[in-house]
Amino acid sequence: MKTSLLRVCLVISLSLSSCLLYSQGADSLYRKFLISTQLEDPLEQDTLTIKDYAAYAIWQLNERVDFSEALLDSMDLYSGVSSWPKAFGINMRVKARFHELRGDMEQSLNFYNLAIDTLRNADPPYDDLSTSLIGSGFILLHSGLYDEALETFHEANDFAKQSGALRNQLQMLDFFGDYYYYSAFGQQKFDSASKYYLLARDFIQEHGFYGYFESDNYLGLADVYRRLGETDSSEKYFQKCLVLAKEAENYGVIYALYVNKAETLEEKGNYAAALKLKKEAYTYVQASGFIEFIARADQQLYLTYKAVGDYKNALYHYEKYNIAQDSMKKEAAAGRYAELEARYDSKEKEEEIIRLQNENLQQARDYLFLILVLGAVLIAFVSWLNLRLRRKNAELERKNEEILLAQLKGQTLERKRMATELHDNLNTKIAAIRWQLEAVSPSVNEKSQKILNKTLELVNDVYGDVRFISHNLMPEKVEEVGLVPALENLLGQLNQNNKVQFNLVVNTQPEFQFGSLSYHIYNIILEIINNILKHAEAENGWISISEDDEIILITVSDDGRGFDINETSNGYGIRNITSRLENIKGKWNIESAVGEGTKFFMEIPRL
Repeated sequence: MKTSLLRVCLVISLSLSSCLLYSQGADSLYRKFLISTQLEDPLEQDTLTIKDYAAYAIWQLNERVDFSEALLDSMDLYSGVSSWPKAFGINMRVKARFHELRGDMEQSLNFYNLAIDTLRNADPPYDDLSTSLIGSGFILLHSGLYDEALETFHEANDFAKQSGALRNQLQMLDFFGDYYYYSAFGQQKFDSASKYYLLARDFIQEHGFYGYFESDNYLGLADVYRRLGETDSSEKYFQKCLVLAKEAENYGVIYALYVNKAETLEEKGNYAAALKLKKEAYTYVQASGFIEFIARADQQLYLTYKAVGDYKNALYHYEKYNIAQDSMKKEAAAGRYAELEARYDSKEKEEEIIRLQNENLQQARDYLFLILVLGAVLIAFVSWLNLRLRRKNAELERKNEEILLAQLKGQTLERKRMATELHDNLNTKIAAIRWQLEAVSPSVNEKSQKILNKTLELVNDVYGDVRFISHNLMPEKVEEVGLVPALENLLGQLNQNNKVQFNLVVNTQPEFQFGSLSYHIYNIILEIINNILKHAEAENGWISISEDDEIILITVSDDGRGFDINETSNGYGIRNITSRLENIKGKWNIESAVGEGTKFFMEIPRL
C-alpha cells in the first residue's frame, strides 16, 4: 500500500511546544511573564518567571524571530540565578527547540537529553519531563529511529499521565494512531489505529480540546475508516474535518485530507478522481506557504498527470518540483548572509525588546533595594547571586567538557579496535595466503609462474595497504611517546626522504600535557603536511606549537606557491581539516596568496 508520511510530518512540524501555546500570542505571554516577576512569594516568583519566560521564548522561536539568540541569553540569565531545581532543565528544552527549528538535530537531541537528565532528578509533577521526552522522541522520529522514538513516547505518556499533562496525553494518543496507520512504521494495523484515534476523539470531547486538535483527529478517523472499508463513517469524518480545518485555516490538514484520499483512489486505478482531489489539495498547500509541502504537492501531481498520460502538465509540475528543491539548497547556502541582513533590518525591534527587558530588571533591582535596606546586605546578596551564576556556568562548562572527553575517548577506543582487527586478524590471513602461494610456487609451470608472481605482488600490496591503514588509525608513536616526540620522528623521516625541509618549534611548559587531543592534533598537522607535499611546491615548512592560558596555538606554514583562498577553500583537504577541528571545538584561519606561501592558524581549547 502506498501511504505517504505527509500527515506524520505535519504532526512533527507542529510539535508540542507549539500546541501548548496555540491560543496565546507573544504579547499576552510576555505580559504574563512581567506579572510573574512582581509576585511577592519568592518561591512562586522564581518558578513562574522561568516557566512563563520559557513559554514566551518558545513562541518567538516558533515564529522564527530575528532576536532568537537574545532570547536564549535571557533564558540563561533567569535560569542561572534561579534556585528552582527544574530551571536548568527548562532552559535546556528551550535551547533544544532553537536547534530543532534550525535543522541541527544532533545539537537539539543533546540539549533534550540534558533537559531530561535534569528533570528526572527534580521533584514531581513530571509535566516538563514529559514535554522534553516528546521533543526528544520527535527528533528520533526525524532521524528514522522509529523503535527508539516509540520507546521514548511510551515513557513520555507514562509521565504525562502521572502529572496530569492533558495535551501531552492527547498528542501521544494521536501519535499511537499514526504509528499503527502509516506504512513507514511497518505496522498498518488499522483496528489498532482506529482504537487510538477514537480514544483521542473522546479525550478531546472530555477536556475541550477543539480547533486544531479536533480537525487533526477527524483527519485520522477519515483515513482509517477508509482503509477499513467503512465508507459512510470515513465520509462523515472527512466532511467534519474539512469544515473545522477551513474555519481554523489549517491548510496543512486540508491538504493531507485530500491527498490521503486521493492515494486510495489511485490504488484502485481511479486516477481521474484522484487527480481532481490532488488539484484541490494543491490550492491549500500553496496557501500554507511551506515550500517543502508545496514541492511534495508538485511531485504528487507530476506522478498522477504522468499516470493519466497528460505529459505536458506532468512536465510542468516536475520542473516546479526540481526548482523548489534547488531553491531550498540555495536557501541553505545563503542562510548566514540572510541572517546577518535580517539582524540589521530588525535592529530597532531588538532595541525595543532589550529596553523592555532592562525596565523589568530595573524594577527587580528597585524591589530588592527597598527590601535590603542596609548597603552591606545588598552587596552580600549581589555577590551571592554572582557566585551562584559562576558556579552554574562552571558546572555547565564542566559537563560539556566531560561529554567531549567521552566522545574523544570513545573514538580512540574504536580506532584501537579497528586497528587491532586490521593488523591482527586481516593482515594475519593475508600473510597466510601469501605463504600458501609461495609454497606452491616451485611446482607450477612457467606460464602459471608469471600469474602466481603477479598475484603475490598484489597480495603484498594489499598487505602493505592494510598495515598503512592500521597505522593511520592509531599511530604507535603518538600512543607511546606523546605528540611532540611523534611529530619530531615524523618530520625526521620526511626530511630524509623529501625535498621539503620541515622545522618544528614547540613553546610550551615542560609539564604541559596534550592528553586526549594528541591523536587529533597529530592527524590535523599530518593532513596539512600532506597538502604541502602534494600541492605547495615548497622548499621549507614550519610547524609552531605554543600555549596561551587554556588555548593551544598551532601554526603550519610554507614558502610554496600559495593559492587563491576563494577558489580552493572548499577542497576535500580543507573540509577534512575543518571537520577534525570542529570535532574538538577548534577554530582556524588561512592566510595565502599566489606566490606568497600559505599560513594555517589554529586555536584549540585545552581539555
